[in-house]
Amino acid sequence: MIPISLTGRILKGRYCILEKIAGGGEGDIYLARDIELGTLWAVKELPLEKKREAKLLRLLNHQGLPRIMDYLEKEEHCYLVMEYIQGKNLEEWIKEGKVFSPEEILRIGMETAGILKYLHHCTPPVFYGDLKPGNLMLTESGRLYLVDFGSAVFGYGQEQNVCLGTKGYAAPEQYAVAEFDGKYTDIYGLGALFYRVLTGKTPVPANLRRMNDTLPPAHTVDKEI
Repeated sequence: MIPISLTGRILKGRYCILEKIAGGGEGDIYLARDIELGTLWAVKELPLEKKREAKLLRLLNHQGLPRIMDYLEKEEHCYLVMEYIQGKNLEEWIKEGKVFSPEEILRIGMETAGILKYLHHCTPPVFYGDLKPGNLMLTESGRLYLVDFGSAVFGYGQEQNVCLGTKGYAAPEQYAVAEFDGKYTDIYGLGALFYRVLTGKTPVPANLRRMNDTLPPAHTVDKEI
């Protein structure tokens, strides 16, 4: 099926789609204007078979997650209307040459760990599954948000829900179809994220290191660490 752009359409008689701002994974994200309020929202388009996960995401409430404002279904898709985060992700900041201070790195780590703790203690627990700099938005004012739950897994030990993550940040168990404990997978991703922020280098993929490749310690990559 050829993807059809939502640009120019009005959803629910209220959300006017202005432009596509992100894509890939399981769905696209659009910028929309609320005709009633005049505010801007981000609209995530998902296949209808993901509506259970979409509805569960509506129940999340944490300052480090975009607020979900509305939910709707139309034809073969469901849509999440959520807070529009204006900023850049950590990967963009790194590529632009930003050097994070030790205090900034510690704060990013603590806040990200706090978000993961919240997700892991939800009912059912939410395992993020794709922690990386590109999925952490940092605004100009310093607010940090975890975005894009396309790889998230809901519940424990569900083989059919194994997520693959991103090479360099995915834990070893994400390369095999098997049951896994998602909280440890997310902790691995947090460590890999720290490595990227500290050194500016993407970690060697876990499946390669299982074949006797090595991950250079951070202090050997940057002598100031």
